[in-house]
Amino acid sequence: MCVSDVFNAVNSYQQGKYLDEVAKVNAGISEQAAKDAIARGSQEADQQRIYTQQVIGSQRTGFAGNGIDVNTGTAGQIQNDTAALGELDALTIINNAAREAYGYKVQAMDQRQQGRLARWNGNMAATGSILGGVEKAVTFGMSGGFGGGSGGVNMQGQSKPLYNNPAFVRNM
Repeated sequence: MCVSDVFNAVNSYQQGKYLDEVAKVNAGISEQAAKDAIARGSQEADQQRIYTQQVIGSQRTGFAGNGIDVNTGTAGQIQNDTAALGELDALTIINNAAREAYGYKVQAMDQRQQGRLARWNGNMAATGSILGGVEKAVTFGMSGGFGGGSGGVNMQGQSKPLYNNPAFVRNM
C-alpha cells in the first residue's frame, strides 16, 4: 500500500466529516429561520388585529358622527363583520408563517440527511482507497515485486498457475 492511498483515504474521510459539519450548521440556520418565521407571523398577526381595531374605531366614529347608534342594527353588524374579517386576515398570516416555517424545517431535515450521506460517502471512499492500496500491494507482491518474478499475475493481468512457479515448487 502506498502513501497516496493512505493520503486519499484520510482526505476522503476528512472531506465527508467536513461536509457533515457544514450540513449541520446549515440545518441549524434553517431551524433558526423557521423560528423567525413563526415570530414574524405572530407579530404581523398582532399588527393586523390592531389595524382591524383601528378600522372599527373609525367606523364607530363615522356612525356616531351621523347620529347612528353604533351598537345596534346595520352599524353593529358592519363592525362585527369587520372584526371577523380582520381576525381571518390575522389567522391567514399565522398560517402562512407556519407553512414557511415548515418549509425551513423540511430543509433542515434534508440538510442533516445530506450531511450524513456525505460522511458515509467519505467513509466508503476512504475504505475503498485502503482496500485498493492493499489490492495493489498484494498484486505487486504476487508478481514478484520489482524483480518481475515468475509467479502470480503476468503483465496482461492473467494469473500464472502456482505449480509452474519455481518459487512455489521449490518451497514445497
